[in-house]
Amino acid sequence: MKKIIQTSKLWVIPLVFFALTSELSAQVVVRRPAVTVVRRPVVRPYVYPVARPVVVAPVPLPRYYTPVYYAGNPYYYADGVFYVRIEQSESYKVVVPPVGTIVPSLPEGARVTIIDEREYFEYREVIYKRILVENLVKYEVVGYTNQ
Repeated sequence: MKKIIQTSKLWVIPLVFFALTSELSAQVVVRRPAVTVVRRPVVRPYVYPVARPVVVAPVPLPRYYTPVYYAGNPYYYADGVFYVRIEQSESYKVVVPPVGTIVPSLPEGARVTIIDEREYFEYREVIYKRILVENLVKYEVVGYTNQ
């Protein structure tokens, strides 16, 4: 004797088919008698991280400073600290000096360091070497200790 499949149970066949192929399709269709529900996964666009600007608090330039230049760019040197002017402002920010910058003197807290049997000076993680410029002793930035 043949069984007659009722139309109300036909929704089971597509459900089994979609369950087997769920890895192939990103949406799931559920059919019920007289109602069709389509469930789609929530697709969120990838948001690329945006580099946040570094906010540098402006500092006043010390009263006594020495202007030094490196590659035509002005730096302001005072007690072992280098400053540059913030564009379109009367404020300054503290920066790391570029290698090759020559300063007239070092502050009192500079330590003598021997590297490869040569004498260098270290102050605030900047390493200097003594040089002669026009028969005057000056100091050139040659590296950094923690960078």
